[in-house]
Amino acid sequence: MRERLASRYDRIWRAAVVLLATIGLAAALVFVGLSTNLVAFLVAAAVAGAAALQVGLAQELPSADLIRSTPRLAVLGGLLVLAICGFAAAVGLETLALVGLIITSSPPVLARLRPAARQPAEPKRQPQDVPPPSLPTPRYLSAVARSLCELSDEEICLAWRRSFTRLQSSSTAERRSAMADVRRAYLDELERRSPDAFAAWIHSGARAAGDPARFFVPHPN
Repeated sequence: MRERLASRYDRIWRAAVVLLATIGLAAALVFVGLSTNLVAFLVAAAVAGAAALQVGLAQELPSADLIRSTPRLAVLGGLLVLAICGFAAAVGLETLALVGLIITSSPPVLARLRPAARQPAEPKRQPQDVPPPSLPTPRYLSAVARSLCELSDEEICLAWRRSFTRLQSSSTAERRSAMADVRRAYLDELERRSPDAFAAWIHSGARAAGDPARFFVPHPN
């Protein structure tokens, strides 16, 4: 029930942001000059695109993902700045309060605050010699495990890298948990196929967004 409410809130929040952005863009066209809008858009798009590219390179995302995401984020950044300029020209400093409200009410911020506010700290328990119960494997994870057998080492490494982006963009705890399970399945399959290469990758300081392909995929000399 809580997950469905979170998903519904996420959709409502996104719709509200789109509506406010549209109003802001309309205000920019009315209250701000065309040349000023053009300069603001180009500068903001350049900054947003450069930032998105730097983050993608730091996370070692595939080139195809960077080519798709960087222009899109650059355009979104430019439009966002235009919308803010439109509100600033129309209502003045109240724009800061509106921006702050949008940020603090966003699903990622609320998701970070919710565990600390709603989940009390569990008391420490003494370890017991009781084996943990065996949990049933979710159907989606069984399907992933079957499909992994059909992928090459290079394809699994690529799927591992792309799954980090999907994990970061997951808006609910249920989706994050599901993607974390899928990523564990990738790791288990890589370790099963090449234990030595897997150990070498881990000892090299493997990162959640890193590319393990150089340890599993032979390169021609």
